[in-house]
Amino acid sequence: MILVSCGIEDYPYIYSIPTGNVQNELNNRVSVYIPNDNSGNLYFTNYTMFYRIYISDNDFPSPAVSNFSEINTSLYNDYLRVLPYIGNDSMGSSSIASIFASLNYYSLSLEGQDIDYILSNESSNSIFGKYMVIDFSTDNIPYLTIGNGPKYNLLRYNGGGHYAPKPDNNLYFLNTSALLDDTNISDPSINNDITDKPGSDRKYTYVSIFIVATGLDPQTFIQLYSSPTHIGVLKLPDTF
Repeated sequence: MILVSCGIEDYPYIYSIPTGNVQNELNNRVSVYIPNDNSGNLYFTNYTMFYRIYISDNDFPSPAVSNFSEINTSLYNDYLRVLPYIGNDSMGSSSIASIFASLNYYSLSLEGQDIDYILSNESSNSIFGKYMVIDFSTDNIPYLTIGNGPKYNLLRYNGGGHYAPKPDNNLYFLNTSALLDDTNISDPSINNDITDKPGSDRKYTYVSIFIVATGLDPQTFIQLYSSPTHIGVLKLPDTF
């Protein structure tokens, strides 16, 4: 929960998702129970997921904090940077936003849908009291579902005009040769959502995902963020 003072008795707040609501299944599936805490909350707008992709030469069936550094040292170091904010309601919203920006974590997108709407309190398929499932199984394009709702294919950030991700005709979370290409990795104007593992035999790619509740203070119009919850680390399905 984030509290931001805007008066003696009026404190905007939005609730984070408890870590205990996250259930990881090996390296390709995670279930997140969305509680009802923010249902009817006037300040809540939607949930936002931030991600970063990490290159590795190690294949771990069950990624965990204990082996993050073996996957990619930067993955472990970035996780440690965010760790003090997890479950810490004393951190201000601006701190939550700036930590992800400083680590070049970007917001997830959906194919053909507005993810902010799908993960909002206005969605026709209410998110509260349901499980959100993210599936990276090898026989599918990685997708998201909420409850018994439809599948939404997950997409990487399109760069927002700041960089041009490749392959530009395929922003699915799939391990392609373009993600492992030297030029694409080293040039920050291309795949700026990917971290290399220097000196490694590049073979695999993993994505680390955090989720935060977001909202808006109607008096100050300041963006609100809850403390982050780490959904986990998932292995991108190979395409070669």
